[in-house]
Amino acid sequence: WTFAPTLAVVTDVRWGRTYEAFSADPALVAKLGVALVRGLQGTVNTPDFLGPGKVLATAKHFVGDGGVRDGRDQGDTDASEQQLRDIHAAGYGPAIEAGVQGVMASFSSWGGRKLHGRADLLTGLIKTHWNFDSIVIGDWNAHSQLPGATAENCPDAINAGLDVYMAPDSWRGLLASTIAAVRDGVVPMARLDDAVRRMLRLK
Repeated sequence: WTFAPTLAVVTDVRWGRTYEAFSADPALVAKLGVALVRGLQGTVNTPDFLGPGKVLATAKHFVGDGGVRDGRDQGDTDASEQQLRDIHAAGYGPAIEAGVQGVMASFSSWGGRKLHGRADLLTGLIKTHWNFDSIVIGDWNAHSQLPGATAENCPDAINAGLDVYMAPDSWRGLLASTIAAVRDGVVPMARLDDAVRRMLRLK
């Protein structure tokens, strides 16, 4: 499993992670993103797909990380809904069609709301509109940046559509708090079942 390709479309060269992006051209980002997904995973509906010598790919960081205001990493993406769709999200639909098995949520925000807590985008766009049936994974403890959250307690992220927290050093507390949130009804059992089902399918 690798955390690539990066599908950021750079609209402000002051952003410190421009070197991770393919281009400032959304069409080129989409084209090269699909090529890398196929190179890593193989081509969908062929015997080569996810076969020997292949690894799972992850499209990241969803969405708009290349357009953060003033180039401030983990900041707010300066884009209208149309710009978010036509520029910053341009690579994701094609990557999903190419069979990418993971989508990583961004540290950044859009409209002042952190991506890790945006059900309209993580569930509504990725899973419902694009019919993505694999996993949405978080970035490194990025869930802790949601209002009222900590690295060890963040039910809002899973409720928004996150299937796997990236919790390298906070997982024990996060596990306990998630179990408690499910028992208390804060996280619906159906949402937990969906997240687990997606991970088991991937494995």
